[in-house]
Amino acid sequence: MRAIEEGLPLIRAANTGISAVIDPLGRVIRSLPLGTEGVIDSPLPRALQPTPYARLGDWMLGAMLALALIVVMRVRRRSRFI
Repeated sequence: MRAIEEGLPLIRAANTGISAVIDPLGRVIRSLPLGTEGVIDSPLPRALQPTPYARLGDWMLGAMLALALIVVMRVRRRSRFI
């Protein structure tokens, strides 16, 4: 999910877990299964253009929550007077 939200390739290396090369669309390119010793020799996939999340960050979520709160407050206020 991190590769998709940032539009960047991801390399996961673990001593005892699953190691993998993941492209910017979240697809696993190469991997080693759990408990297997080995080496992954794979080129790093190209990054995508910056995604909306990469450009705007977490403030977009805060703005959406604030807007939802404003809408709920106005609906509550109107329903009290009806």
